[in-house]
Amino acid sequence: MSSLQNSRPGPESCPDQSGMVFIVAIITLALLGIMGLAASDTAHLNILMAANGQDAKATFFLADSGANAGHEYLESAIASVNSSFYSNGTNASDWEDSRDFNPDDFPVTWHRHGAGTTHVRVGFIETGLMPGSALQGGSGYGSMGSGAAAGGSYSSYLIRSHRQGPRKSVAEVDLGWRHVNQ
Repeated sequence: MSSLQNSRPGPESCPDQSGMVFIVAIITLALLGIMGLAASDTAHLNILMAANGQDAKATFFLADSGANAGHEYLESAIASVNSSFYSNGTNASDWEDSRDFNPDDFPVTWHRHGAGTTHVRVGFIETGLMPGSALQGGSGYGSMGSGAAAGGSYSSYLIRSHRQGPRKSVAEVDLGWRHVNQ
């Protein structure tokens, strides 16, 4: 005897199916992979941009500190009457508009960190008389004391600091400095 309860029909093959779900799944996975690679490239580019920005800022600050160190060195050289740093034919009007960098033109180097060096140079600009000077007042006027109110003469200098940092970052800082002669 045969029982109809236990006999079920087997899975029917569908001759109209051609693997459409498989193709859609492959295309979807490919698109998700491409989007993942694009996101990875964007993140990598953002990291490089942040690193370049950080290097540029560090390069600027090292160039700025080089200009400040150049000012201190200039004041020390003037006080010790050592004019080799600032008057060896380096008139700032000869090079103040030039943006060509030659390390041989910069007699002092500062902040040697790794391969980077901050180069400093000083050039003379002008001398003049301060307002209120006894020299300007004519005969009969004596010195009115010390300080800016008394007048006197001054010498102006241009201090240029140049720093080449990592990732081809470059910073150049100019500092105009007026030394009041006592």
